[in-house]
Amino acid sequence: MLLTATAATASSAAFATGCLLTQLVTVPTWRAMEPTTFLKRFVTSGPATGAILFPVEAAAVALLGATTYTVTRQRLPGRLAWGAATASMTATVILLPVYFGRANTALLDPAFPPSNVADELSRWSKWNWVRTTLGVAATVAGGAATTAMLRRGRGRDA
Repeated sequence: MLLTATAATASSAAFATGCLLTQLVTVPTWRAMEPTTFLKRFVTSGPATGAILFPVEAAAVALLGATTYTVTRQRLPGRLAWGAATASMTATVILLPVYFGRANTALLDPAFPPSNVADELSRWSKWNWVRTTLGVAATVAGGAATTAMLRRGRGRDA
């Protein structure tokens, strides 16, 4: 169980780190570009960012879900924290169809007006901060839950 719990927390942390890097490095770089330059660059950097982050995000959701199921079923410590971690990471996935899928598709459209880039990147940044915060919350909750398991000596692999 401890191995799965650690992998769940580590994958959440990897996702949160990727989101933070995107938010603190990539997004400011995009926003500093001329709109037409950004649109040309986004064709490669946008999908590449998603191709890196989505598999980590999906792994985190799967591992957190499995951990939450197991600790709940076995009535192990940290059930609420694992549930919170799973809910937070699941919310990051829900944001894909709610906002990012539509926004990224629009930005990839060759007909996207350069005059709309600044406003769209502002919205994109705000939504990405929500996603980043959810990833960090999942990591903190997973870490707290793992600590609770270790304190009670219930983190042995089953």
